[in-house]
Amino acid sequence: MKALVTGGKGFLGRHIVNELLKQNIETVTYDIIEEQEENYSNNNRENNNDNNLLTYVKGDILDKSGLKKAMEGCDLVFHTAAIADINIVRNIPEKTMEINVLGTTRCLQAARECGVKRFLFASSVYSAGNHGSFYSVSKKAGESLCKTYYEEFGLEYTILRYGSLYGTEANHWNFIYGLCKQLLLTGKYTYTSSPDSLREYINILDASRESVRIAREQQFANTVVMLAGHQRMMVKELFKMIEEIIGKDISIKYEKTANNSHYVVTPYSYESDVPIRINLPTYVDISEGILECLKAVDKDLKGEKD
Repeated sequence: MKALVTGGKGFLGRHIVNELLKQNIETVTYDIIEEQEENYSNNNRENNNDNNLLTYVKGDILDKSGLKKAMEGCDLVFHTAAIADINIVRNIPEKTMEINVLGTTRCLQAARECGVKRFLFASSVYSAGNHGSFYSVSKKAGESLCKTYYEEFGLEYTILRYGSLYGTEANHWNFIYGLCKQLLLTGKYTYTSSPDSLREYINILDASRESVRIAREQQFANTVVMLAGHQRMMVKELFKMIEEIIGKDISIKYEKTANNSHYVVTPYSYESDVPIRINLPTYVDISEGILECLKAVDKDLKGEKD
């Protein structure tokens, strides 16, 4: 088996690559940002029988010929490349549609022409509702494209709708990463929504492990799958938990903004296409996961000072 991961440098893409390598699956990572193969998890690579399982390809998501060349011989494509920061997308709608929608179309077409067996689309719980600004719009379009490519050309797909991802090696705009950094630096944080906002956090290790398992099981072909954590909590509870872990008082300021695109209680609106919800057999407890995030952020901060 051979897989390609677009956006392999990103938070989700990087961990999916590591999970594929852990399972001894030949992997191609496709990203516009240059990175050497050695920067991927050495622990995973040591477990491989073949030290050459990973190939890194630098390429643009809009370059179909580059995508086709990278996809040669691939059975699976994990399409994770996207502009995903909701606070950014509202200011760059054209660029968001170009990368997230046209880029997805180019990936699907390349996968079709290369005879890929399954196309796995990294979507979001935001695609099921009316929040999320242009990010939500782009993910809804991507899901529709996957379904239409199957209907028209028979390209199997699985849509993976992720909840609130967190964990080590996160992008700096990731909510949990930014929260941990601000609280460690200043002990203060401004949250632009309600303290009663509910989120279903899922550790990136759980999300990547389940993503690869789903990709390998035929029962998930041509379905929408929900990958959210089993630990649903209000953000005010999350703040309290971090305060106890840090061991000192923190100050949280709640603000409401006119253009806030985040949901409060649920991202969902009525839809006929009900996703399959995955029950995780094992999962990282959120308190342990947050502790690991705090340690990782503290290490980053010490590195910035050196």
